[in-house]
Amino acid sequence: METTLIVHGWSDCSASFVQLKEFLIANGLGDVDTVLYADYESREDNITFDDVIDGLNDQLREHGIIDGDGRKLRDLNVVVHSTGGLVIRHWLARYYAADNLGDCPLKRIVMLAPANFGSPLAHRGKSFLGSLVKGRWKVGDFLEVGRNILTGLELGSSYQWDLAHRDLLRGAPYYGADRIQLTVLVGNTDYTGLRGWVNKPGTDGTVVIAGAPLNTIKLSLDFSKRTAGGAAFAWHTTGTSTDFAFAVLDGLDHGSLVAAAADQAGTLASGLVLKALQTQAPADFSDLRQLCTQTTAATYAASGKKVYQQFIVHAVDDQGVAIRDFTLEFFIRRVGAAGVGEAATVRRLNEAEERFSDEAHNLLLSECHTFEADSSYRRLLVCRSDVEEILGRARTEFGEAMLCLRIHVPKIDDNIRYNTDGLQQLVLLRTDQPVEPQLFYDNTTTLVELSVDRYTGYVTVGAQPRRH
Repeated sequence: METTLIVHGWSDCSASFVQLKEFLIANGLGDVDTVLYADYESREDNITFDDVIDGLNDQLREHGIIDGDGRKLRDLNVVVHSTGGLVIRHWLARYYAADNLGDCPLKRIVMLAPANFGSPLAHRGKSFLGSLVKGRWKVGDFLEVGRNILTGLELGSSYQWDLAHRDLLRGAPYYGADRIQLTVLVGNTDYTGLRGWVNKPGTDGTVVIAGAPLNTIKLSLDFSKRTAGGAAFAWHTTGTSTDFAFAVLDGLDHGSLVAAAADQAGTLASGLVLKALQTQAPADFSDLRQLCTQTTAATYAASGKKVYQQFIVHAVDDQGVAIRDFTLEFFIRRVGAAGVGEAATVRRLNEAEERFSDEAHNLLLSECHTFEADSSYRRLLVCRSDVEEILGRARTEFGEAMLCLRIHVPKIDDNIRYNTDGLQQLVLLRTDQPVEPQLFYDNTTTLVELSVDRYTGYVTVGAQPRRH
């Protein structure tokens, strides 16, 4: 019989998932000895994600799921909640290659409200108030909250960026109907009552809905290799596999999703969990994917809530060194000669363009978060339909319109600066042209890497000697 492992999230423990274990056993998905809990001290300040997955791997060996070399001895299904999604992805990327999964025990993963691309609560959890509410109260670790784990969970964290490059943006995909079958379920409802003060747009109260699925896209905007007369930037796209099941469930928040998924009386959530853990053939998994897609469409139709996209922007120089001080500005202008990927002529905006630009800039940066440990990472949350609505009105007024980006990086001193001369009005899209690659995707986290040339005047080569 297959083994099923339940992995909890930050500030939680396996005691919260007893009902889920009972539900799985009652439905023939194991017994008391084959449905196991994975526990880790997520509020220990010293523990890191590396520690968690190292300890998890040791425990899987001790329980006879893998041998000493990591080869599978039994098939393994995993059900994770919240931070558990990062744990299992990290473990998978650390110990198994995506192009050779023969040794890996994983057959199926069900992610319940996974924090794959962060939580707006993470940086709050490290505050004094967060310590009082969620901190440990034992002698010796008083008010510890798990700062390393919370740093990884923070919106736009370097940890999420790096992990995505390790498991989503390289080589063959881990997930698919004929590989590891992945199902992601997330609610669409904010917290109520006193907990409602933490609510942010586009979340289930804790995790970002658009950051739950793993259909990540990366856009590389390389401004460091521009040539005279050439395009302002090179725009390269890297995408991940979309062969996984993803459903947004109406009326459930971060915590109530777990209860619904373990409801013996039967709910949509519990039904999808059972289907996900019982699916065998690739064709059956494709049916599950379709059911989840239909469920998501029905959820948004019934709730009328907005669909969001998350951007994580990372700025580096031409040597790959982080640029921590930069600003982004967005503009809407009447269409000119410049095409997508080119720099429009810098000119003073007219009154209508200024009005639309202010609206677009405020919209696109309204949910901007700067990663506290490294400000070269920024997170933006955007509703595509809101952007399209502004562009539609601008198009009506102008005839056609274009969305432009300005990047500003202040100089270090008179002889060390960043070459941003041509980065003042970069055309991201035009309403009269199809966008390739596409910029906006619903329920997706898009990674955007900005590479800017750093220039120094302190180095010279010449035939004559110089004094310094």
